[in-house]
Amino acid sequence: MKAKRIFTIILFISVPTAIIIGLLNNKKKLDEANQPIDRSNIAIKVTAETVTMKSIDQAVTQPATLITDDDAMVSAETSGKISTLNIELGTPVRKGQKIGHIDVTENQQKLDAAELSITKLTADYERSKVLLAGNATNANAVTDAKYELDAKNLEASQLRTQINRANIIAPTDGVITDRQKIAGEYVTTGTTIASITNVNTLKANVNVPENQVLQINNGQNAIITSDAFPGESFTGIVKYISPKGDDNHNYMVQLSIDNTGSIQLKGGLYVNVQFTAPTTLSLLMIDKNALVDGVKNPSVFVFKNGLVEKRTIVTGTEFGNFIEVKDGLSEGESVVTSGQINLSDGSKAEIIQVK
Repeated sequence: MKAKRIFTIILFISVPTAIIIGLLNNKKKLDEANQPIDRSNIAIKVTAETVTMKSIDQAVTQPATLITDDDAMVSAETSGKISTLNIELGTPVRKGQKIGHIDVTENQQKLDAAELSITKLTADYERSKVLLAGNATNANAVTDAKYELDAKNLEASQLRTQINRANIIAPTDGVITDRQKIAGEYVTTGTTIASITNVNTLKANVNVPENQVLQINNGQNAIITSDAFPGESFTGIVKYISPKGDDNHNYMVQLSIDNTGSIQLKGGLYVNVQFTAPTTLSLLMIDKNALVDGVKNPSVFVFKNGLVEKRTIVTGTEFGNFIEVKDGLSEGESVVTSGQINLSDGSKAEIIQVK
């Protein structure tokens, strides 16, 4: 019995002790695992690019879509039934050309009746003045006769105006691109009868980046090309340059394009617009991926003899994925283009790819 009790006591003491020893061993292993690993002698793998002089084409070329200019609506200037309308889709018209007529028979009848009334009212007015001179009537009668005569003259004048506006006139040069009414339909004043598109002059609105817009001036010629007409070029003239850029720092430049040549451009055509003659400039350039803190605070990691140096640079004009370096780098140096997140000034590095 005594031996059994001793065994129980020993077992009671040994179990917690074993647990404590196990916990201590685990803690030791965790502490060892959490110890920082000295990576100062481990070279970080990066890609790099050699700083070189690059030839840059200074020609400002941007895409655009041609749009039509001076679209106009043909509207009825008086009410009535359209008696003639001599247009179809695609019909070319000139400004001031008569393209139809509105039947004004009803208005002519009204005018004839008004003119008869004017003859009678004129006689009544003259008679009232004679009677007033002989004290055979009062001044109010003369005034009323004059009012009725003036009112009828005004009515007649309005009818003459409506009759004179019976011709349907093209307000601008162009081509009929929409016809909403046909002969025989009744229209009221202001009703749209057709649409005219001026195809003799086209426009192109071009979005030009801020680093290029300063090279463009009003009145400057631009070269227009399109894949629809291989080998052909057209001339546009800069008519407007927006004084304000959009959220992406682009400025709208509008060109006017004469379209009276043997080859006819069309509205909606996709074109390329070249504002300046092609010239080549040699600049010290790097890939923008090399910039550590972006364009606002430009710096790069320069690789030399297995180490990197973080260096602040002065940048200039951007050209696509490349940016000009005005100061801080020399031709032939290597700059890191990927892997910068693991680097600091003085880190060891290993180049795995050179562009």
